[in-house]
Amino acid sequence: MSDANTPSGDAPRDPFEETRRAFDAMPGADAMRGAQAAMGLDPARLGEAFRTMTHSSLEQSREAYGRMRSAADEATRTLEATIDQAHSGSLNLSKRAIEGLRAQAEMNFEHLQKLSTVSSFSEFMEIQTRYLRRQIELATDQARAMQEMTRSAGEDLMRPARDAAKRSDGGENP
Repeated sequence: MSDANTPSGDAPRDPFEETRRAFDAMPGADAMRGAQAAMGLDPARLGEAFRTMTHSSLEQSREAYGRMRSAADEATRTLEATIDQAHSGSLNLSKRAIEGLRAQAEMNFEHLQKLSTVSSFSEFMEIQTRYLRRQIELATDQARAMQEMTRSAGEDLMRPARDAAKRSDGGENP
């Protein structure tokens, strides 16, 4: 089986050597060599310089890729932590809201039971006033608790991004 670049039965040819021979055969090749030498270019060393430059460029590309991949991995971890915090905060707020609704429903049910046993208008007014006072207190307490939980959830949600920013600025690792 023969290679397209190699006549059958001949040894494989060196492309660099073939190019050099073709260059030598060109008219004015000596003048070109003289111009290259005047500029400090040595054709024999040009290939080595090109290989060195290519190797250096490849190493720099590998290092840049490693840094980029590391940054992408860190960004992914930060995003995952942020999503986990958002889910957790949302779940806690939902649980607290359901607890508040349950407490409100129980208080309403108790109020209706008490109203069913009323025997006078003054007793009705007393039960109704007490109920309204308790309802306002419960709503105020629930609003404060929800406000605190929302603030806490917001802080927890921002923590992964804040920690990542500190790490990227060369700050301490959390």
